[in-house]
Amino acid sequence: MVRPPTGGTNAARASAAGSSRSKAKQRGPYAVNAFFRWFPRAIASFASLACAFAMLAPLTLRAAPRAIWTQFRLNPQNNAVIAGDLSTSWSFETGFAISASPAIDGTRLFVGNNNGRFVALDVRDGRLVWSRQMASSMKSQPLLWDGLVIAGEGNEIGFVHHGVVHLGAGENALVAFDRATGQIRWRTFLQGSGMSAPAIVDGLLVHADSDGDAVGIDPASGHVRYARKIGTIASMSVARPLSGGAFAIGGQTATQLAAIRAADGAVLWRYAFPRASGLGDCAPASDGVRIYCDYLLPIAPHPYVKAGERNEQHAFALQASSGALAWDVHLEDGIVPMRNQTAIPLVDRGLVFMGSPFAPYIHALDVRTGALRWRARVRGAVKGGIVAVGGTLYFGDLRGYLWALDERDGRVVGVKFEGTPFNVGSPVVVGGTLIVGSGTGRILAVPLAAIRAGHDAPRTRPSA
Repeated sequence: MVRPPTGGTNAARASAAGSSRSKAKQRGPYAVNAFFRWFPRAIASFASLACAFAMLAPLTLRAAPRAIWTQFRLNPQNNAVIAGDLSTSWSFETGFAISASPAIDGTRLFVGNNNGRFVALDVRDGRLVWSRQMASSMKSQPLLWDGLVIAGEGNEIGFVHHGVVHLGAGENALVAFDRATGQIRWRTFLQGSGMSAPAIVDGLLVHADSDGDAVGIDPASGHVRYARKIGTIASMSVARPLSGGAFAIGGQTATQLAAIRAADGAVLWRYAFPRASGLGDCAPASDGVRIYCDYLLPIAPHPYVKAGERNEQHAFALQASSGALAWDVHLEDGIVPMRNQTAIPLVDRGLVFMGSPFAPYIHALDVRTGALRWRARVRGAVKGGIVAVGGTLYFGDLRGYLWALDERDGRVVGVKFEGTPFNVGSPVVVGGTLIVGSGTGRILAVPLAAIRAGHDAPRTRPSA
């Protein structure tokens, strides 16, 4: 069950009504008599017309909601790039690790950290605009909708209740902050963790939590339209909008990817991956035809995936309309991390680009067949998102390097050491600047030109 929203309501919208004046010209006694016969009827007609316009005014004068950032990494391809001429360099310390990707609206950047701090910064210079401290982790990608910043609250602490695994000990909620002030406009509590990134589909806020619920919520008020069990739990996965008013979500239990109807939470199709793990962390990309992501499989003799043991990473594609498997390919073997067990894919120019949760490689796969086009070695695992700008790929790795690779063949264009590990908190490009959060809680703005021009030698480890 989802608890009702708390907190403030939307600010009232005011409308103004204009007035008009008319002058009657008198043309002798006939004109005066005609005027006095006409005037009472005119007043009555004018009053009726004014009432009609007054009733219509709230409908006709209300502006449509501003849908600025309605899904994880801005678009289905996971290519978070905003046009502009921004070229800046700065850093800001939030004080704790960042797993969320930032959202940006004009000059404002919004992101939370894993200790519950949520900040708004000026994207031009990194100046703090406002900050709010929440009760639990703020790990989900914020959404930007009609003056609101909407983000999920909750942690990864697991527990078993009546034989069922749940994630999210403590406060679990979706929270809407006022974009300008940071005041909480509404807060809707969830049964499971709010780590999974929500989306807005056909004007409805949709989310899958770690208690197995898909919920539909009015984004303006936080009021719950429905809550429905979908047969799997989401961890750090993503609600990815699909055509026809649906969204896809990865689930950890009965490891699967499912398509959910946004209007009522009904499951449209699901595809299961037996013995697999990691789909609960899946942040799928889509080109409208297929959905792309990755998962882990155990290596014999192990019957299931276990953190700290060697396992296989697989990339796959499903048909977006039916959930039928298009292809499945083995990428890497490696030691499974405790958290964030999949990499975040990017779709661009007919290729899927994907890192690895444990191996220092970037892969380029054909979207139609999964065939490997190229594979490039870097210096650390690449779990986070990748951005493509002008034929160059930009991303960070777990050893603290920012990379620029040629999109055509994986050739290294530049590498810049930043001294802080880059995990799943993924980069956004604004104009000529890359902005990204890190594993130590630092947010950096780095010019793309500086990354391309970098030729930093390998270091032992990133500094704190």
